[in-house]
Amino acid sequence: MSTQAGDRPSAPPTPVETPVTVRWIPGRRLALLAALALPAYLMGPYGVATGLVVDILLIVAAMLESRSLTARVPVAERRMEARLLLGVDNRVRVRLHNPSPRRLQVTVRDDTPAGFKVDEDELSTELAPYARTELEYQVAPDRRGRYAFGHLHLRVEGALSLGSVLATVELDEEVRVYPNLRGPKRYELALRLGALHSVGVRNIRRSGGGGEFEQMREYVPGDPFKDLDWKATAKRHRPITRVHGQERSQTVIVAIDAGRMMATRLDDITKLDHAINASLLLTYVALRGGDKVGLIVFAEGVLSFVPPRRGPSQYQRILESLYAVEASPTYVDFRRLTQFVRGRVPRRALLLLFSDLLDESQAVPLAEQAPLLGRKHLPLCVTMNDPVAEAMSEVHVERPEQAYRRAAAVDILAEREGVKGRLRKSGMGLVEAPAGELAVATVNRYLEIKSRAAL
Repeated sequence: MSTQAGDRPSAPPTPVETPVTVRWIPGRRLALLAALALPAYLMGPYGVATGLVVDILLIVAAMLESRSLTARVPVAERRMEARLLLGVDNRVRVRLHNPSPRRLQVTVRDDTPAGFKVDEDELSTELAPYARTELEYQVAPDRRGRYAFGHLHLRVEGALSLGSVLATVELDEEVRVYPNLRGPKRYELALRLGALHSVGVRNIRRSGGGGEFEQMREYVPGDPFKDLDWKATAKRHRPITRVHGQERSQTVIVAIDAGRMMATRLDDITKLDHAINASLLLTYVALRGGDKVGLIVFAEGVLSFVPPRRGPSQYQRILESLYAVEASPTYVDFRRLTQFVRGRVPRRALLLLFSDLLDESQAVPLAEQAPLLGRKHLPLCVTMNDPVAEAMSEVHVERPEQAYRRAAAVDILAEREGVKGRLRKSGMGLVEAPAGELAVATVNRYLEIKSRAAL
């Protein structure tokens, strides 16, 4: 918890019309003080009478204090980004304002969506008269999609702490959890600093400065200013860049498997989430280079399709199509995917297919469809290593059950190698990397294909 307090008195603000429900509850000290009167009950009739009088006075004092606190409940509001990122800490701030001339002790509990990891369940602070303060906690969503934060619950105590109130502030709020967008942001920063090696990108073709003039396109952030066509810019009332032959726009299709095998979790997020993160970084890099990028999400059939386009707005379209995608409990149908691609993507494209190659039954249908895809397009399968099998295959054997597990892991890895060999023979390219390195490995292969003009 962090607290940023501004304890200087200020005039009470205009009340915020937020529904608040208040009920009285005992204070922290009430039970303790009541327990101190218990020995009196052992001292005969006079002691019992004394104890009863003390307890009655404590209850009356608690009720009076609780009643006085009802009119002094702090004004509370929740502040956070409308878009939260998956699997990382997102900051949530709770702002409080004491509208009264009395010092208050406040404990805050927020109703976060189920499954979200919260670093602190309760936040506490002491509010000086008319003071404002801001409390902060971190929340890490475990799934993408739409979720709702519920009410804020405030426990407010006065100076005596005999009585208190529990105030429920109705601050229901919907948020969207998006894929982790820090990859594109890190890439953009590294590009501007000329340090792409710091994010793992080995090589990148600089735009402009060579080749024959071929066409014009809208300016993309990062384009050299020397390639701006000022006459076309003035005519169209928006920045226009001259494109040279060496950076001719190409088409990239990102196809993401959303079948049951992609629901497996690696590093606290699913394989599908890793694939989405990698595809978004690739989309950002390709669009920034002037290529057209499209999206296909498929399982037993095609679930969504974003036709290939260029320009910054296409990234937002693809992001909106991906943020709520979930893995389906079904097998994938690569035949239907192939039919869709051949019918809806007429121009030659680099087809990056993010899928899982856990066993032969998953990969054989893909290998059968690869020659059909390769007639017009350049297919490339992007998949993740199996860290569990790799770790088990190298474990030191001390007990019989460890030997069986190691043998099973070796068989799985051998089958996986056979699957990869079959895909290569069918004309399907392959990118394989650990889940955390998948994005950079995919971008590097894309840049390699671009540099060789293989498309």
